[in-house]
Amino acid sequence: MNTEEQEKNSQIDALIERIKVQSPTPDDHHSAENSFSRLMGRLTTNDHSAEIFLRRIRQYRIGLVAATAALLLAIGSLLYTTVSETEPSFIVASNNTGNVQHIPLPDGTVIKLNNRSKLIYPDNFSGSQREVFLDGEAYFDVAHDKRHPFIVRAGALKIEVLGTKFTVNANSMFPQITATLLEGSIDVSNEKDHLLMKPNQQLTYNAENGEMLLTDLSDAEREIRWTENVWVLSDTPLLDICQRLERQFNVKFIIMNDALIHKSFTGEFETNESLESILETMKISTPFKYERNGKNIIMR
Repeated sequence: MNTEEQEKNSQIDALIERIKVQSPTPDDHHSAENSFSRLMGRLTTNDHSAEIFLRRIRQYRIGLVAATAALLLAIGSLLYTTVSETEPSFIVASNNTGNVQHIPLPDGTVIKLNNRSKLIYPDNFSGSQREVFLDGEAYFDVAHDKRHPFIVRAGALKIEVLGTKFTVNANSMFPQITATLLEGSIDVSNEKDHLLMKPNQQLTYNAENGEMLLTDLSDAEREIRWTENVWVLSDTPLLDICQRLERQFNVKFIIMNDALIHKSFTGEFETNESLESILETMKISTPFKYERNGKNIIMR
């Protein structure tokens, strides 16, 4: 087994360890556990990591969630309400290419899936709504259909639209979810709260305390520059930057200088730039030293 496969296996193991589902109904046949198992048995995959995920998920007894609970409960609920003789097949689009992946959906919706992101969607929409599941970051240009709302399940959030353009960043490994609206309107809700977003607004949701914060943006277009393979920093805290760099380059940051922890950075990078190039550019505005020891990046 090569290094890349070992890393994928480790990531999948970490994700599966976080997956435990509690059924929303007392019916064993339609429990979230059984529904999720049936879903995984029907998924059509398009990459090796998804195949590994499907193979390994069968080895685990599924029980309750932390960060991904709402996503899996939603999948179980979806299957509960759509169980019929003609159940749809599901597709897992898992992007590990390093570039943005374009995904056209059968209803005319176009999705741009960022690197290190996963999207689950049916091969053909049926029923009263169009529903997809996101783990990671994606831009949605939703085809308008007032009779069939488009729903994005992202962690604990349900994002419902008729036809609009927006972006969602919801990585199951981190507690924060953001949604940015460019056109139209979107309805965002969880078990406790509900709000309606307008264009040029950004929602920040904290999964740890359930708080939703709505912010007006002067330039929402900056938030989707990643669809052009450009990473934009706008007064971005160093800790957030390190988290992204850790995922992108499979490294671990160790910050030895406490003064750096509260620093923020502004700038733009091409997504194919090297780690060293990014760090050297960041040093221009805030001088610091760093050294690499294996997969550890030590900042002083």
